[in-house]
Amino acid sequence: MDFRSLFGLRKPKQREAEEAPPKPGSPTTQERSAPESLASRTSPDLALLAKVGEPDGPSPADAMRLFRALRTTPEEGRAIAVIVEKSERGRAPEELVIAGAAALADRGEPDAGLRTLARLTSSAALLLGADLLAERGELAPALARTERVLLRDFDHPGARERHRRWREALGLRDESKRHDVASAVTVVASEPDSPFRLLREVARGGAGAVYEAEDRDLGRRVALKVYHHPERDRAQLTHEARVAAELAGPGIVRVFDVDPDHGWLALEWAPLGALRDHIRRHDKAALSPMERWALPLALALARAHAAGWVHHDVKPANVLLRSAGAPLVSDFGTARRLGEPSPPGSLGYVSPERMRGRASDPRDDVYGFGRIVEDVLDTLGDKELAARWHPLAAACTGSDEGRPADARALVTRLRVETA
Repeated sequence: MDFRSLFGLRKPKQREAEEAPPKPGSPTTQERSAPESLASRTSPDLALLAKVGEPDGPSPADAMRLFRALRTTPEEGRAIAVIVEKSERGRAPEELVIAGAAALADRGEPDAGLRTLARLTSSAALLLGADLLAERGELAPALARTERVLLRDFDHPGARERHRRWREALGLRDESKRHDVASAVTVVASEPDSPFRLLREVARGGAGAVYEAEDRDLGRRVALKVYHHPERDRAQLTHEARVAAELAGPGIVRVFDVDPDHGWLALEWAPLGALRDHIRRHDKAALSPMERWALPLALALARAHAAGWVHHDVKPANVLLRSAGAPLVSDFGTARRLGEPSPPGSLGYVSPERMRGRASDPRDDVYGFGRIVEDVLDTLGDKELAARWHPLAAACTGSDEGRPADARALVTRLRVETA
């Protein structure tokens, strides 16, 4: 069962039969792009639906009821036109917009349905968009949207099944199992063999745990990354340290010391933590204004790309904040030279092109940047801010044709479009 059937968004079968082929005179996509006033031409139900989002308009639940009723009448096309127009103005409830997009797809216009969903980032909207892309045979972007749903809600109905099925269709290894990082085994003592005193654990992932620590001799605060399996991951630890050291400069986390034998890496301490922490706390003071951290982040990625490196894991957890305006790119363990085979990536931040097996390309980091912007916009919930930043985020996460070619191009676009 697909998303539209599951949530009752398909037209009744009788209506589908009546409209195959479409009746002459039914509204076209072109006509719907500029809907005319409905006051003198429509039923009371359609006139009331046209007031959705206004003070005297229907509630979201009533609007859905009206639309479901109108879908069984010749006024379905005009009802969809109302929803599209209201959506473009930000006046339609999200559930109604999703229903309108599903209706467009049912009428043989999946592209119009996808455009209607473009600004929506809820799990329901992402999953419907994924279904529409999959129906067109575009499994990689469909899978990317599904991973965004899983990142937010691993148990969202139908998401894991789609993820497994589409990964198999693309010939990818199944990585859908949940990783409970809290229970990951750490094969180091509470005080590793290092010149640092552990203060507290601040993060834990598949490769290792990060501690706030103090240099015993210098009294300096550091971030001590301790790998779970030092012998197995020795090459990755050394690689992470060398790439960060090669790129040393503004926006790149500094490496103070490394011990591959004991599996630890001492890094610059970022007092404000990771961008992910501020997103989870809905910390608007740290996240806005967005250009305060977004431009320096893009500039740091531009330096990495200019040096011939692709980070491959651009996500909120790997953007640290020395201060509100001084982000630091961290975790270069999966960084690769341009053109080298791409490594696996983090759920929800891997571009569709990389899922298809593309070699290391700066546009994959640009995709991760766009996803970060989307995460922050979702958290802030500011319509004016979204109007300024959403076009850039959409370009970064869209197809290669419209995506900035690298972070240098991203910086140029960011300065122009968000000024």
